[in-house]
Amino acid sequence: MSIYDRYINHIKTFILDDPDKWTFKSNPEYTYISNQEYTYMLEYVNVNYGIQYLNLIKTKYTDIYNNNKDYLISLCNTNDTYGNPPQYNFNDFTKCSPTNLRYILHSLLILEYMKDNSLDNIDCIEIGGGYGGECFFIMKLAKLYNINISSYTIFDILEASQLQQKYLNKLELNVNCYQLDNFDNLKNNSFLISNYAFSEIPLDIQNEYTTQVINPFVSYGYLCWNNIQVYNFIENSIIEKELEYPKTGKYNYYVTVKPSRENIIIM
Repeated sequence: MSIYDRYINHIKTFILDDPDKWTFKSNPEYTYISNQEYTYMLEYVNVNYGIQYLNLIKTKYTDIYNNNKDYLISLCNTNDTYGNPPQYNFNDFTKCSPTNLRYILHSLLILEYMKDNSLDNIDCIEIGGGYGGECFFIMKLAKLYNINISSYTIFDILEASQLQQKYLNKLELNVNCYQLDNFDNLKNNSFLISNYAFSEIPLDIQNEYTTQVINPFVSYGYLCWNNIQVYNFIENSIIEKELEYPKTGKYNYYVTVKPSRENIIIM
C-alpha cells in the first residue's frame, strides 16, 4: 500500500468525526511513529524552521508584523483550535504550531506578488490544499493588502477535499473543494497556488491538471516547488524561480507565473 493510500485511509477516520475531537495535526513524536507520513502532509514544520520563518516575517514584513501582530496571533490561535497540533513558545510572538508561521510567510509572499502585479478581485485555484491551512491564512491576510479574494477553489483527492470542506466550513470560509473528475464554475484569469503539491504528484496527474485546469483558466500564480526541476508547465507564460528560504530541499524554489506571448523560464 502506497503512502497516499495510507494517507487516504488515515484521513477517512477524521472526516466523520466532531471537529473538536480531531487529532490529525498531532506530532508523531508524541503519538506513534506510523503517523509520521500523515503529519508530513498535514502538519510538518518543526520548531527550528518555525523560528526561521518567524524571523523572516519580522525582517521582510516588518511593518505588517509590528502593526498587525495581535491579528497574526489571533489567526494562529484560530487555526490551532482544531486538529491538536504541537505548539511551541516563539519569542516575541505566541505559543502556536510552527506550521502557522510557514503559512503566514507564504501567504505574505503570495499576496505581495498579487499586489506587485496590480491584481484584485482574484479567483484563486489551489492544487493540493492539505487540510486547508494555506487557504485560511491567504483569505484572512488579503485585507492587509487591500486585496479582495472573489473565490477560492482547492483541488485534491476526494478524501482530502472532504476534510478541507469540513475544516474550512468550521472556520466560516466559503471555499469550493473539487477533484479533477468533478469540478465546475472555474473562472478565467485565475491565480494558481500550490505549496509542495503540484510538483510532487505523478507526472501524468500534473499533465491532467495542466490540460484541464492550468492552461484553460490560469494567468498568474505562485508555487512552492519541490522534488523535481522547474519546467514549462503552463502555456504562454513567464515562469520565474528563486531559491526557497529557508531552503528545505534540493529542488525547492518559489516559482511565479505571469502571462507572456511565449514560454520563458527565468532562473
